[in-house]
Amino acid sequence: MEKQIKKISNQHFKQNAVGFNSIDMFHAEYGFEPFLVFTEFHMDRPIFGPHPHAGVSVMTYMMPDSQGSFLNRDSLGDHSIIEPGGIHVTQTGIGVKHDEVPTITGTDCHGFQIWINHADKDRLVAPKAFHAFSKDIPVFDSESVHLRVVQGVYQNIKSPIELVTKTSLFDVTLQPNSSIEFEAMEMAFVYLITGEISIGDREIAGASMITFETEGNKVNVKTGKETANFMFVSGTPHREPIVYGGPFVMTTEAQMNETRKRLGRGEMGILNPL
Repeated sequence: MEKQIKKISNQHFKQNAVGFNSIDMFHAEYGFEPFLVFTEFHMDRPIFGPHPHAGVSVMTYMMPDSQGSFLNRDSLGDHSIIEPGGIHVTQTGIGVKHDEVPTITGTDCHGFQIWINHADKDRLVAPKAFHAFSKDIPVFDSESVHLRVVQGVYQNIKSPIELVTKTSLFDVTLQPNSSIEFEAMEMAFVYLITGEISIGDREIAGASMITFETEGNKVNVKTGKETANFMFVSGTPHREPIVYGGPFVMTTEAQMNETRKRLGRGEMGILNPL
């Protein structure tokens, strides 16, 4: 049964700081848990500096068309280069500090930062870094489709990075006059990056977020005269309380208070500015 479109939202980049433009989408507005933050960005200089996270998995996916790469550092000692087409995930769990900066200031880095929620049973797992180079991202190719399996499984092709929260996240390029059908979990959305697509009887163009009703387990996307690049994203909501505290996400206020104490005690490690 095909899912029905719930809402189509046109998106526009905003300048949040000099050298940093983004489209920011949040679960509070779009109801796409187990994802909490879904941000497309262009960034060409250090912006955030070392900062803590806890309770979620924070993914950076650098788009294959990115001109530049990121250096990811964390207080566990990780130093990874997120090259165009690469993935880095910080499973923050009980708490860790990290930073990501362009390897060459002034070079545009185009990618996504994505927060994936943890179930309460996994909220305070040990921090861990996952990394995959572009060449390690499995691809499904046909005459009409080029699909990179960032998370999950497509046609028995599995992402090399397996997180505590299981999701599907595919970077799809669909040629003109083509179609593709996806298996969808309860929550699903399509984020159109470029081009034009149609879903059901709706034609959609330009940067757009398309969310779906929970009923159904199929999403069919078609193209007309233009090639389209989009993300297909799906997951199962945890349906547990969510307590936000800046860079921390917890299930209870007690967890949040203890997380702040851990930060204050220095238990998330040390990460000095570059």
